[in-house]
Amino acid sequence: IMNAGGRREMYSLMGLPEPAISNRIKKVKKVPKLVIDRTGETDQARYSGLKVTQILDDEEMGKRLAEVQEKTKKGESVKAKLVEEEYVMPFADKRNTGPRQTPDWTPERLDEEGKRAGRAMSWAKKAREGEFLKDPFELLSIEGSLQLYSIVTTLITAFAFGKSSTKLLEDVLQFSNSESGSLLGLLQVPALVFVLASIGSCVVCGAILAPSKNRNWFVWGVKGFAGGPLAILQLKSLDSLITRGEAEEKARST
Repeated sequence: IMNAGGRREMYSLMGLPEPAISNRIKKVKKVPKLVIDRTGETDQARYSGLKVTQILDDEEMGKRLAEVQEKTKKGESVKAKLVEEEYVMPFADKRNTGPRQTPDWTPERLDEEGKRAGRAMSWAKKAREGEFLKDPFELLSIEGSLQLYSIVTTLITAFAFGKSSTKLLEDVLQFSNSESGSLLGLLQVPALVFVLASIGSCVVCGAILAPSKNRNWFVWGVKGFAGGPLAILQLKSLDSLITRGEAEEKARST
């Protein structure tokens, strides 16, 4: 496109009107050239004739004094400024140099910021009041009686249904084939009961008891599977979880 004449040439070749120039495109401002006059030829602030007190004509002096008083009343500067005092350095207006680090804190902005901080604190307080109180029983840890039940169930089930249990009884403990079979058949009944009890306790704890007491269904489902009926008894003995807000209201009422 550039080799063919540029974008404007392409518009003329295709018979299309040129789009309007965006208002955001601004002409580059020319930087004023600093000229410091040391001789007083162009700088009126350096030499502007005689001072008011040095004028010999009384009428001219009175006229100049009246002009000075009038300028003073209007708030205008009596003394002319030097060229270097009125000179503005390039990019001294702070444009396109980054965001302001300190905003203009007007009373309206201070009120708005205070309201915003108040809303944030109110939201944080409500969120904190809606949290449930921490309970050590809500941790996913199998301890005490639940751990003992899990170990006993695992050992009985592994020995009753294990493939090497028959070789252990016959080769090591010198049991006969009929004795080992009857013993394993006898142990398979309680092992099956333990397994079914664990599955049932998992369903009861995770799906029924835990949600009704505002407790974690997954944690108590795992505890029910590992601890069996003992997990059900433990969960029934616990109170329902309450939020921080409910605990504070309960403490104020008491």
